[in-house]
Amino acid sequence: MSIKKHEKVIDRIEGVAAGIIKALDREEVPLLSSESKNTEKCFTLSQSRSFTSALMVLSYCHSLLLSNRSTTTREVYYFFVTHFRNQRECEQAIWDAADLLGVSRISLGLAASPKGWFCGSLKIVRKNNITDAAALSSIQGLPITREWLEPEKDFEVRSNASCILVIEKEGIYNRLSEDRFFETVPCILVTGKGVPDLATRSLVWRLYQQFRLPVLGICDCNPYGIGVLFTYFRGSKRIGVDGEDRYSVPIEWLGLRPSQVEKLRKENKLPFDVYQKLTEFDRKKIKSYCHHSHDFHGSNHERLQELLLMKRNGYKVELEALQWIGVNYICHWLQETLQEYINRRMKGV
Repeated sequence: MSIKKHEKVIDRIEGVAAGIIKALDREEVPLLSSESKNTEKCFTLSQSRSFTSALMVLSYCHSLLLSNRSTTTREVYYFFVTHFRNQRECEQAIWDAADLLGVSRISLGLAASPKGWFCGSLKIVRKNNITDAAALSSIQGLPITREWLEPEKDFEVRSNASCILVIEKEGIYNRLSEDRFFETVPCILVTGKGVPDLATRSLVWRLYQQFRLPVLGICDCNPYGIGVLFTYFRGSKRIGVDGEDRYSVPIEWLGLRPSQVEKLRKENKLPFDVYQKLTEFDRKKIKSYCHHSHDFHGSNHERLQELLLMKRNGYKVELEALQWIGVNYICHWLQETLQEYINRRMKGV
């Protein structure tokens, strides 16, 4: 982070503190105005804990930025471990602090511990030092770190990949990585291990922006998996300036789609036990996805039909179920599915 960015955030934190002190001197209730939303947060008895938590985070970040350092959100939690009830409460206080200043979390000097992984047809160059994402030291590949949020000037990426494969499940990612699927089909494998963090979304966005590769999503055939893909497509409203359209990419729903599951069912390739009944919550999520104003399908009629098919079938299936057919079936299925996708693209479908 540059010195100018440090100074800007430090000034905003000091401005918030000065405003609170002036209000207290006048014996008034402090009002905290959000820089990213047209709202004000009022210090009331019911909000005193969240108010205090946000100020504690701002105080910590103020010291952090003054010393030109950075840390993980996990370290913030342990610094205030006697105050925060759990990591989730700490995370919420961090989002509140960032939202209050109208800045990203990375601008506060904070980042989540690496969550996602990537590997495949990609090379990273830093000061003439080349890291090959295909030269795996473990099946996980390389961790997705905060450098993808704000790359240094000497940070360069090279690739001969034909697509970016975003995989919801870590287990499926590990299978494809271990089998070196990227040698069969030149591609970049990415997993956020469920809902992606900012660094994972930033990596996918930067690779898409630079190489204009198709981003293809692989998830469970259920509403939660669809929600994971939608996070890459449209972000999340709950994380302020780091959410919404930031790092959004036009991701394709490659699989596991209801029509693909229906085909496997008709061919009796999967046991009855893998078909899980949709819950009431699942049905509500599908209904919201099917709404005419929802961005997930938009004008994509095929995607809408897939959602309606899931609703009619009344069941969901996890990706791991495909491994019941055979340990190598995932790679075989994905290769066939990619070829079908290429054929559809060539026909303009």
